[in-house]
Amino acid sequence: MRRTALCLVALNLLVLCALPGSAGEDKEATAIIEKAIKAHFPKGMDPKKEAVRTKSKGTLHAMGLKLDYISEVSVQGGRFKEAVELEFMGKKANVVTVFNGKEGWIRADDKDVKVNEDILAELKDAAYIMSIMKGAFTKEKKVKYALAGEVQVKGKAANGMILSREGKKDINLFFDKTSGLIVKIEMRKRDLMSGQEVTEERFITEYQEIGGQKVAKKFEIQRDGKVFLEGEVTDVQVLDKLDDGEFAQPK
Repeated sequence: MRRTALCLVALNLLVLCALPGSAGEDKEATAIIEKAIKAHFPKGMDPKKEAVRTKSKGTLHAMGLKLDYISEVSVQGGRFKEAVELEFMGKKANVVTVFNGKEGWIRADDKDVKVNEDILAELKDAAYIMSIMKGAFTKEKKVKYALAGEVQVKGKAANGMILSREGKKDINLFFDKTSGLIVKIEMRKRDLMSGQEVTEERFITEYQEIGGQKVAKKFEIQRDGKVFLEGEVTDVQVLDKLDDGEFAQPK
């Protein structure tokens, strides 16, 4: 349980902390992206800043269990580190996950956990999702997008958009039609426990303003329509840079 739990909890907030730019030619799609940039980065704030540190708490639903957790995530330029404390029936487990852009390490309760091919693929997948979203918001030419129509997300109208990068999988983003804020991120991914492909939906159900920037406050993750994780962001820091040692192998 521990090996899968640490991979399931780790990384799930990362994408919610890396907000997108634009890169397409469709005027309507461009207008939606531009509105989203202004919504997420008001007052001339720079979406190109890559260093972010967040704290969150919530509940993971896995294998019929409910695991309370607190988490601290550091992200910069395709690298990330997450320190998670899980609690179940009064017992606590501490897990540190690090990805330096090429390699990954996991340390659980002072013991190293082998990062096999499946787990490394999960780490790389998380980095890719953050990268393509960031590429959209910073007008990276390799990131393309197309309209996916208007849908209802949690009872509110939202504009859907498909982000793509050649040779990589697509990511679906949904923007609140009124505010322009991201309300859902949807993708296909492999479930580490079952080994099966699932549809993962990450809902941002409430926003907060920190330092003049709109960031996620409450979120919910569903897999194939079932609640997988519920959480709340308790602190966000947007920084100029993180120390390289932050993404070194845990000791």
